[in-house]
Amino acid sequence: MEWKKEWAYDGGISAGALYNTGAMLADDSHGDTEEDSPMLLVTDTSAEEYGRYLEKLCALGFEKIFENRNKAVDSCQLKRGDTLLYVYYTCAAGEVRIIEDRASCALKDFSYGCESEDSAEIYQYGLYYDPQNQYGSVAVNCGMFYIIRLTDNRLVMIDGGDYRQCSAEAIEGMYRFLRRITNTGEGEKIHIAAWYFTHAHSDHMAACVRLLRTYPEAFALERVMFNFLPYTMCPGDEDILVLKETLREYCPGLRGLKLHNGQVITLANVRFEVLYTHEDAVTPGSSGSFPLEDFNCTSVILKMTTGSGTVMWLGDTNTETEALVLRTVPVDLWKSDVVQIAHHCFNFLSGLYPAIDADYAMLPNSHYGGHAGANHDKLMDVVNCLASPENLWYEDQTTGFRFQGGKFQVILEEARVGGAHDGVDLYGRHS
Repeated sequence: MEWKKEWAYDGGISAGALYNTGAMLADDSHGDTEEDSPMLLVTDTSAEEYGRYLEKLCALGFEKIFENRNKAVDSCQLKRGDTLLYVYYTCAAGEVRIIEDRASCALKDFSYGCESEDSAEIYQYGLYYDPQNQYGSVAVNCGMFYIIRLTDNRLVMIDGGDYRQCSAEAIEGMYRFLRRITNTGEGEKIHIAAWYFTHAHSDHMAACVRLLRTYPEAFALERVMFNFLPYTMCPGDEDILVLKETLREYCPGLRGLKLHNGQVITLANVRFEVLYTHEDAVTPGSSGSFPLEDFNCTSVILKMTTGSGTVMWLGDTNTETEALVLRTVPVDLWKSDVVQIAHHCFNFLSGLYPAIDADYAMLPNSHYGGHAGANHDKLMDVVNCLASPENLWYEDQTTGFRFQGGKFQVILEEARVGGAHDGVDLYGRHS
């Protein structure tokens, strides 16, 4: 990858190497692809130099098509012909990141809004967790899957659990549930406005693959959004390759958005703001690779607003990310009504949870798993921040919510469908 000289940043110190932020749907298992999006990191710069750089790009024929300023970042997407640049200034660090986004559509073409001020419905979908909190051949102690029903009856799907949580019985249960909450009959499409993946671990994607391959005529998936590392940077979890293959095969015309800090995405009556991606962890000394030790720290952090409430989606955020974002994101941006507890409660976030200061919490783990062994103290770290210990829900059952009357109201509770894995792989083949 090479940086065009005309895009050179005047001021600050430009890193000696570009960082490959990765592709979207292209198969990157064997190396670089046309979608790979290079990033230039500039340190020791200022808001004034950032502003002058945007003026320079506009003088080169770029048009600003998105801008967002909050207390953490000043961000802008620019377009010239088929070229998209995403540029943002991190206020606390005095750094600018410039990404030539070769994988995404423009933000304005990805988002769509509506006039409704009603809350979306949020479902923590019940998954089967190993009853002994183990990670084995037929059951796991991780995985997460959330479903959001928008006011226009489209859905936003978040992650999708592990293949061992997606037996034939479980997949049929998911399908029937989606039919029911959207009130669509057989032969009608279930419209999914977007599928969002927090990061590229196998326990966060299986339902997407299995649903699309099992019911190929049932779904109209319109958008996908994530920010995955290049596969060759951290190889090993081949389920991500199956996910991308499935999306390419079953979802022609799919709009993709690579998530970057400062972006705001609107889908009907839901607003998402990006507070962190793996790009934020890059330093001058590591600009050619991802510098953090834990792959879970590639999890995107999104703050969601719908109706009168906010939800902080943490994915599998771990302590390395926590240390970074508490320096770069002011505390008032963290405040949320609800928090998705990070990483199945496998790690502490003793600084971040008090900053989020949520009254309610959703745990992507079972009740047993949340309290097993060392997990208990980590869970209590969250519970101590809540308005009440009762304001905590586990994912070994399905629970639906909406913001109503100033509260996060439960609107549905159902038993989990499906149990231990039945030997069916992601392609639907029996072993």
